[in-house]
Amino acid sequence: MNRTTLFLIVDAGRQDYVRPDSMPFTHQLAQGSLQGSMVSPPGFAQRTAFFTGVHPDTSNNFSAYVYDPEHSPFRWLRKLGPLPNAVKPYKAFVPARRAIKHITKWVSDSYHTDPAWIPPRYQPFFRLCEDSKPVHDPGALGRTSIFDLCRAHGLSYTYRAHPVSGDDDKVHAGLVRDLRSSAPHRFYAAQFSIMDQQGHKHGPFSEHVQRTCLRELDRKIAEVHDALQAGYDAWDLFICADHGMAPVERRVDVQRALRKLPLTPAKDYVVFVNSTLAVLWYENERARREIEAALPGIAGGRPVSDAERRQRRIPTSRQWGDRMFAADPGTLFWPDYFHVKDSVIRGMHGYLDKSAEQYGMAVLARSQGVQPRTFAPRSLVDVFPTLCDLLEVPVPAGQEGMSLFREARHARERMVTA
Repeated sequence: MNRTTLFLIVDAGRQDYVRPDSMPFTHQLAQGSLQGSMVSPPGFAQRTAFFTGVHPDTSNNFSAYVYDPEHSPFRWLRKLGPLPNAVKPYKAFVPARRAIKHITKWVSDSYHTDPAWIPPRYQPFFRLCEDSKPVHDPGALGRTSIFDLCRAHGLSYTYRAHPVSGDDDKVHAGLVRDLRSSAPHRFYAAQFSIMDQQGHKHGPFSEHVQRTCLRELDRKIAEVHDALQAGYDAWDLFICADHGMAPVERRVDVQRALRKLPLTPAKDYVVFVNSTLAVLWYENERARREIEAALPGIAGGRPVSDAERRQRRIPTSRQWGDRMFAADPGTLFWPDYFHVKDSVIRGMHGYLDKSAEQYGMAVLARSQGVQPRTFAPRSLVDVFPTLCDLLEVPVPAGQEGMSLFREARHARERMVTA
């Protein structure tokens, strides 16, 4: 009997997208399956959470870039003096950004050398974190991953996500082809990114997203499901979003507020501006005093205390900042380090407060059937032990999630006892 498990990631797939009018096939599939919502941990390293089953303070993967001046692949920029500072986050400077990327790869021999739109004065302070190597490579995530387990137990797998495998159309076409032909993969991991790409551009509640994008996503999921049924005697389909998406209601320029202070950027302080979280490093006590006094006066956000970082399981080492400044729901820190300034961003995610962002969709269907059940919001770390159960491999010690099936068994035991 040929069998496979497909883990399908829907980037920025809000749980409330799964409706009869917007995603009719996925909604119908969910009615006879395990369904619910997944809560993204703080930060921007969701793949580490669901591929290893540990929280950011355990994995030490919290964002795409980490403060590490001694090992930054961009250290060579210091030799150019003020010249790199001419590079600005506008479309016209895309060739300059690409040049930095390729030169960095040449001088550092690093796998991933994208400088994003980090201001050049700050680039020598940072290195890549979660993307330091392909996530499915041995030991890539710093903990035992689902791909490590597949290798250890002789299970063939394939990983397909943008940009490695092309856009959604290419990922979809390749999946359908291989599933229908019963390719000998015990585990497929794939990602559809349309909701993230179009949600950022148009906003999560725009007519384009609600009518066009969701229908397109639903069609692809239906065709993947049909290919699974056609190609395999037994299969599992686990559809899971990595996070939600919130509409942008206001913009706040954190860097401009800092520039008003009597401090010199990259000398007195370093700042990394994610779209919803600004992280600061103080290079001297004067910078600490000035910035700590100024942060409460910046509208649209709030300082994050060390106690809150521990409570939310955010790493507290200096690598991840002397101080974090979190955006209020609906606030976009703009400009940030991931988008060009001459673009329009109407949707964003990564808020500590998920009230506007919503949780991500989750649907788990199996060829042999599953007791239909709606589960309460669960952490993304619960994905890993669930995949272990589906692949029938032991859950390694040290992981921090709980399988969806374990909760199901406990629910049945409570019903029998009652």
